[in-house]
Amino acid sequence: MASYFVTSFAATEQRGYASRFHDDLDAEVSRQLGGRKIRTGRCVESPSAEARRALVAEAGVLVVLYSPDFFSDSACGRDWAVFQRRLGHVPAQDCSGAVRARVLVRWRPLDSRPPGLPWAPRLDGDALTDYNEGGLHEVIRRQGRPSAAYRAALRTIAEQVREGNRAALPPDDGPLPEPFFPLLRTVPKQPDHGVEPEPPVPPRVFISYAHAEDQPGHIDDVHTLADLLKARGMNVRIDRDAAEEPQIWNDWMRAELKQADYILTVASPAYRRRAEKREDPGRGLGATWEGAYLMDQVYLNPTTWVKRIIRVVLPPYDTVDLPEFPGSASAHHYRIDPATGGGDLNVLVRYLKRGPAQ
Repeated sequence: MASYFVTSFAATEQRGYASRFHDDLDAEVSRQLGGRKIRTGRCVESPSAEARRALVAEAGVLVVLYSPDFFSDSACGRDWAVFQRRLGHVPAQDCSGAVRARVLVRWRPLDSRPPGLPWAPRLDGDALTDYNEGGLHEVIRRQGRPSAAYRAALRTIAEQVREGNRAALPPDDGPLPEPFFPLLRTVPKQPDHGVEPEPPVPPRVFISYAHAEDQPGHIDDVHTLADLLKARGMNVRIDRDAAEEPQIWNDWMRAELKQADYILTVASPAYRRRAEKREDPGRGLGATWEGAYLMDQVYLNPTTWVKRIIRVVLPPYDTVDLPEFPGSASAHHYRIDPATGGGDLNVLVRYLKRGPAQ
């Protein structure tokens, strides 16, 4: 099945920012489509050059993160060449729709670009001045993803992706091409000693656990764990905080799980029953829903799920109270005592601070 859109960016870009933008764009396009789930892809994650060509060869839209690094990356040049070859198969009278199928994002400022290639367009709107002047990477670095400028750019780019997807470009089955544009030589960035560097964006951590009457004190322990992680700089997402305002909980869970850099699964008998769909009908629907999402992630990422889905054990429970996934019998887990902040808490924090799991 072809991807609704794929994102092409240089391998040397800061992967966390670019990947999270791709995920946010995926979620925003899906939202604009009324919640319809779509298939998308990141070109940089393809296991081979041929697999990358095949990904671009069938995608509805190519989203390009314009930056100096993009134009010095030969793989990005091939992405452009494959998509340009598809555009060349479109009759001239139909070309306007086809051109919209390539969405150019102002990611980092450009002093030059290969001759004959378009500039990434400016976007209209009062909130988009920072995007137009500094690029989306700078907006994320300085203002964060929740900022008005980021949200406005994301909405507009998602609208462009939806419009471009209507072009129905023919697929491409040609050989792997040479890079379309002559590669630009990038000059190493010199440190600016007069500006204090911005702190890194904290990882987004979702805590999945079970509410149950037969688990006295467990909810308080989980909330304490959330506070301990917040105190150490984590961007923690938990239902306790979300309940401060009305929610459609199904929508909240879907969005938070999809955007999370890491998902912490907290052991308890009720959590395991619900994640494994063995709970009495009508009880624990939230943990049951989250467990289904996690099982899908394990199925889709059989060798890497353990990097993102983190198994946590709080007393008095043990690993037998964690859901069984294929391969989970030997999967790593973290034992933490929320009363003291002891156990593996510092080890877990060090891992989370490494940035989004790849």
